[in-house]
Amino acid sequence: MKFKIDKIFDYSAIASGLILFLLAVLTFCDVFGRRFLNSPVTGTIELVEIGMAIVAFLAMPRAFFLNANVSADFINNLNLGLLRNYLIFLKFILMISIMSLMAYATTLTSYKFMNNQRVTLDLELYFYPFYFVCSVGMWLSVLAIIVWFSKTMIEINSKSKEI
Repeated sequence: MKFKIDKIFDYSAIASGLILFLLAVLTFCDVFGRRFLNSPVTGTIELVEIGMAIVAFLAMPRAFFLNANVSADFINNLNLGLLRNYLIFLKFILMISIMSLMAYATTLTSYKFMNNQRVTLDLELYFYPFYFVCSVGMWLSVLAIIVWFSKTMIEINSKSKEI
């Protein structure tokens, strides 16, 4: 069963890859300018640090949706029967609680940074837009976890009805 919502997770991962590509280009220009032109790109370190956080949080929803996280394959390959359902439920509870708390905390931090107008050192960019993008990625991860769990439960129920 293909969900329409998976397009959102795909677009998030594509944006993550595009940002990663742009960060690589920026790093290349900085190194090239530093080495051959004796003129590095100002603020490269700040942009790469912030950009890598955005890349990570925008790529996570697709990994959660596809259940492509790092896991122990030997447990997945065992025939555990009903215990497998409990493990999936436990995995869901742990993932949803941790990501929900992280998303909530990041959203609150974004609002705090917006109110106190904190900026980066070199470029004097405001922090809050970057934090908002990260929090959107985390909320998308929460949604992806819920969709993954629903999809998995539907698959398990359809398999049990076939037997």
